[in-house]
Amino acid sequence: MVARLTNWLSQFCSWHEKFRSGTLGADELPSYMQARADLGSVLVLAQRLEIRANDGERQSVRVARAVPVEFDLSSGKASVLTQDISATGLSALVGEAPAVGTVAPFRLKLSRDAEPVAGRCRVVANIPTHGSVRMAATFEEITREGRSRIETLVFGAICSEIRVMLRGGQPQASRASSPPALP
Repeated sequence: MVARLTNWLSQFCSWHEKFRSGTLGADELPSYMQARADLGSVLVLAQRLEIRANDGERQSVRVARAVPVEFDLSSGKASVLTQDISATGLSALVGEAPAVGTVAPFRLKLSRDAEPVAGRCRVVANIPTHGSVRMAATFEEITREGRSRIETLVFGAICSEIRVMLRGGQPQASRASSPPALP
C-alpha cells in the first residue's frame, strides 16, 4: 500500500513538472487533472476546511507561501507578502486592515517573468498579530486563467514537500502551526 502511494505521488509530481513546463502530453493531461483534483480533495479534508454553503466552486487546498501581493486599500497601496494562498483566497500581514466585508483590488506577483494575477478580493477576517493584522480574503473577481496559475503554484509547493518526504522515507513533522481556515 505504501509503495503504491509513493509511486502515485511520484507520478503526480512528474506530471505536474511537465504541466508547469508545458511539456505534458495531451494523452497525460486527463490523468494529471484527475490526480490534481483527487489530491486537492484529500488535502482539503486533511486541512479540515469547512464546506461553504451556496459555493459552487470546489474547495481549494492552501499552502503557506510568501507571494508578493499589492492591495489597493482606501488608505493607499499596501505591498506585502502572503502568509498562505489557495485558488480561492489568501491571507497576509498588513499594518492596517480594512473592515471585514471590504472589497479591494489586488495584484499577485507569482513570478518575475509573468504578468501579475489581478482581481478583487473580499476581506473575511482580521486577526491582530504582534502589532500587525493578519487579513484573510477570498477572491471575488479573478480570471479563470489567474485562478489556474495560483492553483499551479499551490500544487508546485505541494510537490516540493512530497519530494522532500519521499527522499526522507517518512513524513516530515510540521514546522509551524496551520493558519486558521478561510471562511
